[in-house]
Amino acid sequence: MNPIDVIPLPAFDDNYIWLLRTEGTPDCVVVDPGDEDPVLAYLEAQDLQLTAMLITHKHGDHTGGVKALKQHWPRAVVYGPAHEPVSSLDRRLEDGAEISLLQGKMNLRVLDVPGHTEGHIAYHGDGLLFCGDTLFAGGCGRVFSGTFEQLSDSLRRI
Repeated sequence: MNPIDVIPLPAFDDNYIWLLRTEGTPDCVVVDPGDEDPVLAYLEAQDLQLTAMLITHKHGDHTGGVKALKQHWPRAVVYGPAHEPVSSLDRRLEDGAEISLLQGKMNLRVLDVPGHTEGHIAYHGDGLLFCGDTLFAGGCGRVFSGTFEQLSDSLRRI
């Protein structure tokens, strides 16, 4: 099986949009595309096709680019949290759900990780974790619409 390439696309002043792909196929996936511009530029430069978007929670810096990307790739499936008010989702996911991406070369399991927001989810599998604003290299996300207890439980779960 081909390894998954994880490519960070800088976004805003302090964030990344993660792009996932494997060699030998033009298909790719993006995680939390808050801004379409870096994604569009990279996909065009690399001649890639967007097949899916993974959303971890409702905040605009994680969802803001979805609508524009969907206009360019209408068949791209938008996955996201079942318990967040994100209108652009094609598939709402709950804890324990499993998804297969990149023509079956990547399999991820959904973890409920509330705290930053009440319905925040993470994607875990193939040695990777995409946890949105739950956990950072230097700490954890702020509590907005979730609770401190939820965030503490989510960090223990990760």
